[in-house]
Amino acid sequence: MRLMSPPLLRVVVQIVASMLVFATWGKAAACDLSILTSYPSSFYKPFVDLFAAQSGATDICVQNKNTIGLIAHVREKRRPVPDIVWASSPVAFELLDQQGALARFPEKVENPGDRGNIAVDARNGSRFGFALSTIGVMSTADGAPLPTPIEIADLASVQYAGLLGMSSPSRSGTTHLFVESLLQQYGWQKGWALLSQIGGNLATVTARSFGVRDGVARGRFDYGIGIDFLAQAQLPSGSALAFRPFSPGWYFPASVAVTGLGANNVLSLKFVDFLRTEDAQELLLDPEIRRIPIDPALWEKAGFSPEDYKPTHRLDLKLAATRIAVVNALFDDMITHRLLEIRKLWDALRRLEKSPVILQSDSMRPLLVAVRKSLEAVPVAAFMANEQSFERVFSDSVPPETAVAGRLRVQDSWSNDFSQRFKSARELIARMELFQSHLASGGEQ
Repeated sequence: MRLMSPPLLRVVVQIVASMLVFATWGKAAACDLSILTSYPSSFYKPFVDLFAAQSGATDICVQNKNTIGLIAHVREKRRPVPDIVWASSPVAFELLDQQGALARFPEKVENPGDRGNIAVDARNGSRFGFALSTIGVMSTADGAPLPTPIEIADLASVQYAGLLGMSSPSRSGTTHLFVESLLQQYGWQKGWALLSQIGGNLATVTARSFGVRDGVARGRFDYGIGIDFLAQAQLPSGSALAFRPFSPGWYFPASVAVTGLGANNVLSLKFVDFLRTEDAQELLLDPEIRRIPIDPALWEKAGFSPEDYKPTHRLDLKLAATRIAVVNALFDDMITHRLLEIRKLWDALRRLEKSPVILQSDSMRPLLVAVRKSLEAVPVAAFMANEQSFERVFSDSVPPETAVAGRLRVQDSWSNDFSQRFKSARELIARMELFQSHLASGGEQ
């Protein structure tokens, strides 16, 4: 058999690749409506099926990605380009709107007074709410009861050590929403200190938010930080998890938006309108979905009262969108990639902070303070994280040739900073443990 020459082979490969790309684009172009969503099929399929039946659309294409992947897909204009973006985190929509990726329909924005004084839509008409959500702690229905009320700071308590699960904010939009809300509520420095303490209690950091629910349901850990509908939606076993929202809590709108390309498709706005119809709002109450409708007439059925909507702080979405990449990268470097180490260090520090021997020693007490400082600090000041120019270093939309070197340089400096801090913490803990052991064996102070 005669083999092709390398140049000819390359040409054939390129032609085949082009045909595959054309076929993929053609399939996307043939869709009556193209939807990009962070929701699982168990959630979106009933809505898509109902919309198809009511609208007559015969080919609705749905692509599922986690929220961070969804953002990258739209901002980098990957194929297939969606008509609709459908997700829970308002931060994702704010970021895409800032980058001009979303169409705006200000004439469709609803009066908050029609929704119990809850602003479900973006003021500029770039996104439209169809459900309400809150974040809190989930557990098994027959497990240890959660305190009432439960505050975010409670999760730093040693009683949750090794019993808590959460996903990474770089993989889950709702987890990022939790982290950013915490940082805005407690402030940058105190917020990261609290996140570090919570990190010391984590049994695991899951790859996706669904992993938190599954981990609790399967008994891998007792408690999980997550969104209400994941906990309350009916499990395959027919049961649901217990869920307690944080107090003071905050509700945020799960939303839908039309992309710039989608504005040319008449079905796009029809789908937005459909999600706010009586049929779709009733569907949110299905036991396998369990979302809070935006229709006040259904709130009693959903067990929701507007009196619960009393946040002590209003989330600054523009700030959250500006520093999303920085916050996610810091969390992963501090906690996700160092989980075993940070858990051991916090366990050791908490034991030593209860040791009478250490507490009574003038030379040892300052070491406790130094260890805690090492574990709680991050190498980025708030004013740096809030700069758009700094966020762009981590943005996937920046051409790699101009961003990769700077990104690696910054991340290396962060990694070295955390490594040095944790190394210092280990050394100081070792000194205190040696001191404690020396006294226990009869040595003199």
